[in-house]
This record gives sequence, C-alpha cells and structure tokens, in this order.
Amino acid sequence: VVPALESGRHVISDRSVYSSLAYQGYGRQLDLAQLRAFNDFAINSRWPDLVVYLRVDLQAVRARLQKRDTDRFEREDDAFFRRVMSGFDELAQREPDRWLVIDATPPKDELELIIRRAVCDRLGL
Repeated sequence: VVPALESGRHVISDRSVYSSLAYQGYGRQLDLAQLRAFNDFAINSRWPDLVVYLRVDLQAVRARLQKRDTDRFEREDDAFFRRVMSGFDELAQREPDRWLVIDATPPKDELELIIRRAVCDRLGL
C-alpha cells in the first residue's frame, strides 16, 4: 500500500481498520482505545483518507446474509449487529470529512452509480 500511495496512486480496499474497530470494539465490546492503538501501529498511522460506509438496516443485512455462506461474525445475533452498526455510525459521525455514508438499499446497478458519483465528487475526480 505505501509504495502505491507514495507514487501518487489511489488504493482501494474492501475493508479497513475501521471494520476492526466496529466488529471487535463495538461488536465484541473490546477496549476501543487499545484496538485503535494496535491498529495504528499495524498500519503505521496510515489511516484511510476516505471511508465509504454502505449503510443498511438490520433487516436488509439479515436478508442479504441468507443468500450466502456466512462466517463467524455473520452468524452473530442481532444485538451484535446493532452494536456494530452503531459503532460504524459513531465512527462516521466523529470524522465526517473522512467518511462517505451511503444508503445501500437501492438495487446494485443504481448503488454502483451512486457510489461512483459520490467518491468522484469527494476526491475531485
């Protein structure tokens, strides 16, 4: 990641350090300050410039998970998912200039265009 960034290229990832904070910190209720410190060390303080948060309600999450094989996080109960979602919401509210919160309920093709436009606008592309 660092060489690509240093060469001026954009780097896109489907997960970020914020997923660790939301799932481990909020979902598993581990110490957020400690998790943030561990993650900061692991990423050498290279936090994402832009985080795209695709926001859906719990009912939509459950419907989507029924269509695929699930991992241990995805098999958690509703209380866990509410904490994770609340965590993502709180993280986004704390750093609104870093986060792009998008309603992820539209159909895939429409959602792709919404995301593309929003990211291009935010990055000035």
